[in-house]
Amino acid sequence: MATYHERMAEAAQAETEGRTRDAVHLYRRIGEDSRTTHGAMDPRTLDAFEGMARVISAAGKTNDN
Repeated sequence: MATYHERMAEAAQAETEGRTRDAVHLYRRIGEDSRTTHGAMDPRTLDAFEGMARVISAAGKTNDN
């Protein structure tokens, strides 16, 4: 299984490539897995959910224009 950092890199790549749904899905799964393993307030969990929120926010800004 891929490490946390490998998974985050994959999500970031999807985000960079504009694959919004893939990026959101990847960040969400990483966040859920990290929350289960490390806890809700672990920086890894927070970083993953922050990535998800960033992608959603950026997609909303694109759709508003």
